[in-house]
Amino acid sequence: MKIFNLQCKQGHTFEGWFASAEACDDQQGRGLLECPLCASLAHRIPTASYVISGSSSPSKPPADVTPPEDAAGPSVQAPVREKIIAMARSLIEQSDYVGRDFPEEARRIHYQEAPERSIVGEATVQEAKELIEEGIDLVPLPAVSGAKGRLQ
Repeated sequence: MKIFNLQCKQGHTFEGWFASAEACDDQQGRGLLECPLCASLAHRIPTASYVISGSSSPSKPPADVTPPEDAAGPSVQAPVREKIIAMARSLIEQSDYVGRDFPEEARRIHYQEAPERSIVGEATVQEAKELIEEGIDLVPLPAVSGAKGRLQ
């Protein structure tokens, strides 16, 4: 897996994960690289390389070089996080909160024993795995609380 820094025409920087440098170049050549904030076309920008030496403690990069994982910075990460939270809130508000009855109600809906609708509730990791194995689609959301399923 290769991680490259990308930048759109609006100046937003973000990371892209690719199978290889060639895969990144191919997607860029076909106009498939889009900014997650504004959907404008993006291109690859230079990324600092780091080598871990054989010594017991890796050397630090020069102070004037920003490591790739920090390239996007809070100015890009915060709006993306806010959009994700807003989407999760919207999904929760448009769904029926079923609490701990989520696994049973999801099965009832899947097997057409209850009306089809969006539901939100709570399930353990094991319960979620069992639902997926049964072919029941679900999307994990941030933890919810309260009778209406509010984001914590």
